[in-house]
Formats: sequence, structure tokens, C-alpha cells
Amino acid sequence: MLGGMLVLAPVSSALAQDQTVAARQDQQLLDLLRQKDWRGAEALARAILQNRPEDVGTLVVLSRALRAQGDAAGAQAAAERAEAASRDPREHYISAVELAAASYDLGHPMTAQLWLRRAVQMAPDDTLKARSLRDLRAVMAATPWEISFDLNAGPSSNVNNGSLADQVDIGGIDFILNPDARALSGYEIAAQLGLRYRFKGFGDLPAQAGLTVFTQQVVLSDKAKRTVPDAKGSDYAFSAVELSLGQALNKPSDPLRVRLDGVIGKNWYGGADLSNYLRLSGAAQWGDARRAVTTLTVTGERQIRLDDRRKTATILALAARRDWLLPSGDRLGLSLGVRKANSDSIEIDHRAVIAGVSYDLGRPIAGRVSLGAGFQIERRDYDASLYATGARRDWRRQVALRIGFPKLDYYGFSPTLRIEAEKTNSNVDYYERYDTTIRLGLRSVF
Repeated sequence: MLGGMLVLAPVSSALAQDQTVAARQDQQLLDLLRQKDWRGAEALARAILQNRPEDVGTLVVLSRALRAQGDAAGAQAAAERAEAASRDPREHYISAVELAAASYDLGHPMTAQLWLRRAVQMAPDDTLKARSLRDLRAVMAATPWEISFDLNAGPSSNVNNGSLADQVDIGGIDFILNPDARALSGYEIAAQLGLRYRFKGFGDLPAQAGLTVFTQQVVLSDKAKRTVPDAKGSDYAFSAVELSLGQALNKPSDPLRVRLDGVIGKNWYGGADLSNYLRLSGAAQWGDARRAVTTLTVTGERQIRLDDRRKTATILALAARRDWLLPSGDRLGLSLGVRKANSDSIEIDHRAVIAGVSYDLGRPIAGRVSLGAGFQIERRDYDASLYATGARRDWRRQVALRIGFPKLDYYGFSPTLRIEAEKTNSNVDYYERYDTTIRLGLRSVF
């Protein structure tokens, strides 16, 4: 697959830099490379390296010749010497390309991906960058293992999901809320690491297993510390770990694609056990990604609360989504869903309807800034509440603006800025909520 990854033009440029007596040998070496005379290229490269042991172009040709003869380990050693001797981006580029190819031939596709990311970063022009990017995507598609990482941080006006109300009316009597039950401001730092393994499952159809680890740490603002002197950011930290297994039920090329997914997980809040959960879902998808795709998902989840057994719940949900690729290249998405949570706790048992819309520009603004936005509205109905008589009705609205800077990518990662505002209106004052967050993060461009 990677046999053609070596780019002749950069090698030619690297070999032709010296206009000395060695230029004739360099030309001979280049001719042998073009003729694919690997044995002759190896012999001449070794002869040249006796006088010029740090000649990057010659080391790269030696690496290519050894790899073509089946000596991937020797090719890797020569490419490592070339990388160590490289002095400019072009030399780093051709060394990284050969290191990626040798790593792949040695059966180390993840290492090959790292070197190809370096090649993309060091590419001296857009043509070579695009070529290495295609190679990287090909290796990623052929590699069963996939690692993902997300990191973001920013301020929040409500790190504890506290109430906007100062007091609540229960049975005609006003009760003053404790300071730690009100909204506290601070900073949230979140990180997520994912590991996925793709394999052939039932009927040789695509399947995958995964592990996800997530943590969100909180730093309270000075104002929050003055409001609740005994509170610590760790009191509001949240972490989760999940194991997942998914199985396609037909071929990805079929008009109707159906798959099943299962997730088992555990989470913690404030350093204490919060819940164990099991989630099963089935999804059906149809349509052409070049025009429009519809997805229908059915989900069932069992949450076993470890902090308060009465809050254990069984949740059923149905969601539909339609995504369009517009002629302009922009993407439009509409979603609608319903959810029913059954629990012995009147604060957990509810019915919900959720609707959302998203829009993402297909082309970066001025070629540098990508832009997307989303809006979601949710209605929740509770039969009763601890803080009021009668039923409880909540309306939650969320708006998000997503800004990316793809031109600022470094080794395939670029900064992102996400601005969110969320407001909950309720007929029960205690559940009035408002939160604004600004998150600066990193995401993979490819």
C-alpha cells in the first residue's frame, strides 16, 4: 500500500543540492532509484555514505532500497539516521515519509500514522501535504486501532448546576436556599480519551469495541469561594469510564444501514460513586451522504444510582435526525426526539420532547475560520416535585456557536472555540437555571 509513498521530486532536490564532484554519483543514484534497481541503489548509497555519512537524500534512498528488498528494519534504521541529520523542512519531510513506510511494513500502523502526521506538518508545499494526507487517511482506514483525544477548558457561570433562585416556596412557606445550592461560577477543564478497535463481527460485517475515559475538573472562582468558603472545585468534578461494543447488521453500502450498540459504564461526582449504567441502542440510517441522510435511533438505558437508590431509573428514548449537504457545501441538520424516564424518585421520573437544528458552513470564512451553530429546545414534564405542590414543567433552551481555526493546525490538531448558553425555565423556582460557558479546545483536523 505504501510502496509509492516516497516522493521523487523532494529526493531529487535533496540529492542535487551539491554541485561538486559528488553530483555525478548523486545523479547515478537517482537514475538507479527511478529504474527501481534496488540492489544497485543500495550498493551505491552505501559507497556514498562512506564519504558523506549524514547525506539525508542518500540515506532516504538507502532506506527505500532496503524496504523494497524486504528489509524493513534496515530501512527504518536508515530513515532514522536521515531524520536525525535533517536540517530543513524538506529533509524532515522525506525522512518522515520513509519512516512511516518502514513502520507500516514492520507492522506498526500507529507509529506510521505519527510519522505521516509529521510529514503533513513538514511538507514544503500544498501538493506534497495533500499527498501525505491521503496516505495518512489510507493507513487510518486500514488500521483496526483508533485513538482519539479531546481537550477543552473555559469559564462557566454555573459549574454546580445550581439554582438561580435565592428561596423556594414550599406549601406557602419560603425557604432560603443554602449558598452551595445556588449557581456558582468557575472554570471547567475537560479531557476525553477514546480507544476503538474495528473488526469483522457476525457474518463478517463491520463491528467495533471501544473504551472511553472522560473527566471534567472544576476550579471555583474567587466569588464562588467567598460565597461558599468550605466548597472545593473537586466537590463538582465529574468522571466517567465506558466500554462499548457495536455491530453492523448489513453492509455499509446497502440502501438501509442498521446497527446495534451497547455501552456499559460507571461515573463519579465529587469523587464519590454516582451511578452504574447499561445502554442499548439500535439505529437505522438511509440516504446518500452527498445529498441527505436520515437516522432513526431507539435507545434503552438502565441507570443504577449509587448515591441514592431511589433515583435509579429506566430510560427509553426515540430520536430522528435528518442531515442535508446543501449545494453550497453547507450542512443543515434537524432532530426530534422523545424520552421517558421511569423512577421511584419524583425528581427523576419524567417525560421529555426534544427538538434541535444545526447549521455548519461548508467553507471556512476567509479560508481561515470554520463556523457552525446549533439550537436545541427541550420540554420536560414531571408529575410532582419536592419543592412545590402539583406537577412540574421545565423548558430548557440551549444555543451553541462553534468556531474552528483549521489553518492553525499543528500535527493535525487545531484550536476550537465553543460558546454555549443554556437557560431552564420552570414553574418551580428551584429549577430555574442559567449557564454560559466558553470553551477553548483542540480537535483533530484529520
